[in-house]
Amino acid sequence: MSFQENLRTLRLARGLTQPLLAEKADIEQSYLSKLENGRSKPSEEVLARLAQALEVKPDTLTQNGDESEEARRRWIRVGSSAAAVVVLAAVFLLGRATAIYPLSFGDVIKGARAEQDLALGVRDLAPKGVEVIDVTSGGNHVVMRGRTPDYATLDAYMGGIKAKFGGSFSSIELDPADPGEPHHFSLIYNAP
Repeated sequence: MSFQENLRTLRLARGLTQPLLAEKADIEQSYLSKLENGRSKPSEEVLARLAQALEVKPDTLTQNGDESEEARRRWIRVGSSAAAVVVLAAVFLLGRATAIYPLSFGDVIKGARAEQDLALGVRDLAPKGVEVIDVTSGGNHVVMRGRTPDYATLDAYMGGIKAKFGGSFSSIELDPADPGEPHHFSLIYNAP
């Protein structure tokens, strides 16, 4: 788990609210919220105060599950190598496909523009209160991440997407939030 996940998990496991933990660690509650949401990184001093308030060692907050830093780097290198192989295979197959079924460069650009238009259209449908932070598209699916005040607003957003484009959602994740804080969401939308 990441620092922010460890921090939130330990705080909740000890039955502490953000304001209570902030008071025990002698930091601002808004800063603690930023730490838990990954929008800020703690200094060594703040890390030590949080660890003391949570009654754990500082490295308990920063450890990344069972993976060491070297193992994480190794997985990143393996993932990068695998991605390079996939890209090379795609380029090779695209070259073979265009030799059999010639595509113009304009046809390829139109396909890419259609994906971009879908991603922009999905983002622009966000109602007031929904903050779309990241939108990526590939093929006929769009991945969206952001914040919403409640599930009803997110549900209205998803309904607007379905009404305009059709399709369905294959994944809907909504993180619980403390009172007054926005929920973080992640959606995978599949266009028809």
